[in-house]
Amino acid sequence: MSKLTKIFLGIIFLVVMFLFATKTLFFRIDLTEEKRYTISQSSKNLLKNLDEPLLINIYIGEADANIAKLKTSVNEILDEFAVYSSKTLTYKHINPSKANSDKERYKNYDDLDKRGLTTMTWFMRDRQGKESKQVIVPWAEVTYKDRTIPVCIMQNEAIYNEDDKFNLVNSAIEELEFQFIDAIRILTKKEFKHIAFLEGNGELEEIDVAYAMEALSRYYQIDRGNLSDDASEIIDYDAIVIAKPTEPFSESDKFILDQYIMNGGKVLWLLDVVQYSEAELSKSGMSPVVPLDLNLTDMLFRYGIRVEPSVVLDRHCIEMPINIARAGESAHFEKFPFPHQPLLIKNEHTITKFLAEVKSEYPSYLSQVSQENGINIKPLLTTTNRSRIERAPTTIDLRIPLQNYNSEEYFMMQYVPVAAIMEGEFESIFTRRQTPQDLQNVPPRKDKSPKNKMIVVADGDIIRNEIERSGMPLPLGLDRVTWRIYGNSDFIVNSLLYLTEDKDWVEKWIELRNRTIHPRLLNKVAITSYRGFYQFINIAIPLALMLIFGGVFLAVRKHRAKSNDRKLIT
Repeated sequence: MSKLTKIFLGIIFLVVMFLFATKTLFFRIDLTEEKRYTISQSSKNLLKNLDEPLLINIYIGEADANIAKLKTSVNEILDEFAVYSSKTLTYKHINPSKANSDKERYKNYDDLDKRGLTTMTWFMRDRQGKESKQVIVPWAEVTYKDRTIPVCIMQNEAIYNEDDKFNLVNSAIEELEFQFIDAIRILTKKEFKHIAFLEGNGELEEIDVAYAMEALSRYYQIDRGNLSDDASEIIDYDAIVIAKPTEPFSESDKFILDQYIMNGGKVLWLLDVVQYSEAELSKSGMSPVVPLDLNLTDMLFRYGIRVEPSVVLDRHCIEMPINIARAGESAHFEKFPFPHQPLLIKNEHTITKFLAEVKSEYPSYLSQVSQENGINIKPLLTTTNRSRIERAPTTIDLRIPLQNYNSEEYFMMQYVPVAAIMEGEFESIFTRRQTPQDLQNVPPRKDKSPKNKMIVVADGDIIRNEIERSGMPLPLGLDRVTWRIYGNSDFIVNSLLYLTEDKDWVEKWIELRNRTIHPRLLNKVAITSYRGFYQFINIAIPLALMLIFGGVFLAVRKHRAKSNDRKLIT
C-alpha cells in the first residue's frame, strides 16, 4: 500500500469518526453569564417527548430596533427548541400589516383579534424627533396535532418613553421560554385536572373572577355550581375555590366540604369576615364595620386557623386621587396614600417566589389557634412593618387626618399575616357530631385527613377583578390610578398549582416564568455626543486594516517573486 493511499484512507477514517461523534456526542456550550441561550432541563425533556411536529406562526410584524431585537430573540429561542425537539419544529413570521390595501390590512387585524391576538400601537421616533406609529401584533400561535393555542410574546402595557419600550421588550425576552413551553405543555397534556368555584352562598359572580378563571383555564377544567344534598358531588374535584362568600354556610354544606377535605381535597379559601357599606363610603367617607358570620369559624378553628374580624391598614398601600380644591374652585386632584388598601408583601415560599406585591382591599388578618395539632401554618402574604389593626366592630373613616399616616404611633403593628398555607393531617369537625339528615350519597365518614394542604386568605377581593363600563373585565390586580398590574393573578395561579401539582414541578415552573436576563446597556450620552467619531472608527479601522493587510501581502508576494527570479538566474 502506497503512502498516498494510507493518507487517503486515514482522512476517510477521520471524517467517518467525526460524523459519528457529531451524531452521538451532541453538546452545546453557552458562554453568556446568565445562560441566555440555555433552556431548562424540564423544557428539554418536554421537547424530547413530542409525538408530532410543531408549527409556530409569529405575527409580530415590523417596527423599530426594539421590535427587531424581540424578533431575533424569538428566533433564537425557537432555534434552540428545534435542536432538542424529537420531532420537526418549524416557525415562520407572518406580517399582518403587509397587505395590498388598507381594507385587506384591517381584515388581517380583525381576523387575528377574533382569535384573541390583539394588536398594539408601537410609537417610534427618528433622529430628528419626528414621531410615527406602527401596528404590531405581539402574538404567536403554536399548532400541535390539529390543536392551536395563542402565545402572548409581549404584554400590551402603557409606554411613555424609550426606556419603557426597552424595559417592555426586555421583560418579554425574559419570558419567551416560559410562554412557548407553557403553550407546548398545554397542547401535549392528555388530561386536565378539574377545579370548581362554589356558588350559592353569595360568592363572587363569574364576571367578577373572569380574569382569574381565564388564567386558570390554561391548566384546569373549571366548573361553577352550588352545593346540593348530594354529599359526593365534589369528591372528584382536585381543588375547590370559595371566593368571598357573603351568606352563612349550612351544616350540610360544611359536612360536604369537611369530608371533601378529609378525603384529600384541596380548598382555596378567600374570605371576608367583616361587612361594610361601599355606598356609605363613597357618599360620606365613613361606614360602620361589623363582623360577618359565615358559620365557618368553628370549622377553620378545628383545622388550626382563625380569620379575625378586623380591618388591617398599612402605610405601604395604593394611592388615591383626592380633590383638594376648596368649594367653588376648579377640581384639583392630588394622590394620597390609602392605607385601607394595603400592598401585601411576600413571605418566603414556593408560591410567592418572585411574586410581585399583591393588591388588597380592607383585608382582615389570620391567627394560628394551636401549635400542637401537627398543622404547619406558614404565612404567604403579610403587611409591612408599618401596619395597624382595627378589630370589628369599628368604623372605616377615610377622612383620617393625613398626618396620622406618617405617625409611628398610628402604625405600630408589623408583618400582619393576611394569607397562609396550612399543611398536615386535618381533624374533622364532625368527629363527635351527627351527619346531617338531609344528605344523599354520603361517603364513608373520615375523622382525619391524609397529609393535605389548604390556603386561607383573609380578603376575598384579592381574586376580584374590576369591570369596565362596557362590561369587560379588567386585569386582576390593576390599579386604575397608575395602571400598574400587581401580582394578584400570579398568586391565585401559583396557589392552585401548588395545591394540586407536584411541588418540585411547581418550583421549576415558577423559576422558568421568572427568568432574568440582565441587559448590557450602552452609554446613550456618549453614543449621541460622539456618534460621528464612532462611525468613523467603525468604517475607517476595518478599511485601514484591509489596506495594511493588502500592502503586506503584495510586498511579500513581490519579495518572493524577486527571490525566485534570482534563483532562476543563478
